[in-house]
Amino acid sequence: MHPDNITEWLEKSSKAEDLPHIHSHLFRHTAASTMIANGIDLVTTAAELGCTDATTTAEIYAHQIAKARAAAVGIRAGVFATIRKVE
Repeated sequence: MHPDNITEWLEKSSKAEDLPHIHSHLFRHTAASTMIANGIDLVTTAAELGCTDATTTAEIYAHQIAKARAAAVGIRAGVFATIRKVE
């Protein structure tokens, strides 16, 4: 399938439903962001996207990685708070 077919289908579907046009590449970004937000490691995320280098994926999705790290800090804080209560 030619990539333009997907772009044309999205454009026609968006117009028919009176929605803003989105580019098919947005689905790739959504998939990557969702994987990272759900704790999938960068090497696996990069491989799923077809990237040969996880470094590029890390650079593009640095904002998602920062959010995932912040969530991890919150989880660790909760674990330590629970341990302190038990002691």
